[in-house]
Amino acid sequence: MTRFILLVLALASTCSAHAQQSSGGSADDISRKLNDPGAAMVSVPFQYNYLGDVGPGGDAHNEQLKIQPVIPFVGEHGKFLLRPILPLQWNDYPQRKHGTGDLFVQGYYIPTHAGAPSPTEIGFGAAALLDTASHDSLGTGKYSVGPAFVLIHKTGHWTIGALANHVWSFAGDSDRDDVSLTSMQPFFTRQLQKGWSISFTSEAQYNWEASSGNAWTVPLGGTVSKVVRFGHIPVSFGLGGFYNVERPEFTNRWTGRFLVTLAFPESH
Repeated sequence: MTRFILLVLALASTCSAHAQQSSGGSADDISRKLNDPGAAMVSVPFQYNYLGDVGPGGDAHNEQLKIQPVIPFVGEHGKFLLRPILPLQWNDYPQRKHGTGDLFVQGYYIPTHAGAPSPTEIGFGAAALLDTASHDSLGTGKYSVGPAFVLIHKTGHWTIGALANHVWSFAGDSDRDDVSLTSMQPFFTRQLQKGWSISFTSEAQYNWEASSGNAWTVPLGGTVSKVVRFGHIPVSFGLGGFYNVERPEFTNRWTGRFLVTLAFPESH
């Protein structure tokens, strides 16, 4: 956790000069955009996950910090959103190792329809899993690509929808298992007042190459978040928890999450 806080503070100080010119919007507006995966707003989430009850006896734990900026490109007929995710990992199991994991990159295009804005947006694109792990136990050892989709519906104080992708391996270490992985992330977010919001979600995965045991990983849980300002910098803080109702053997049983997101409302 100390590593996580120091990294966020370092980036916040680096970005402070830029943020003084990009702090527009109320806390409620910024919170609503941060909870909308189709919003054309630059943000830099830092997601710390504590993975509990890992390993054969459930007495190990792993830690993970995901750095996952959102970079929009807005055009006349639509918008393209690039979402790279770099995980930094500190593992007890399967080996006591720390370092970078595989870089995951997802990008999708959401077309703009003529006339009044639609409450429903559908986007499509591609996803890639790149072999950037600093140790074999921290990644797949493969390069994988596949399609990606996003569905968003906004009504009243609710934002609901889902992100989905599937990747197949096409290159990498021939001694490592092939990758064929489906990921689905449905979400239901309720916008509250004064920058508060609450989200219910799952980050389910199905491993088509699983050799034995359960191929599903299905965490269920939620996150409570609030947007505040540090000078001119809008920052969202979130706290959440998840329980794996389905999981492969030796995978973590539960996850505690702490989330800090730097927002740049006018930087696109």
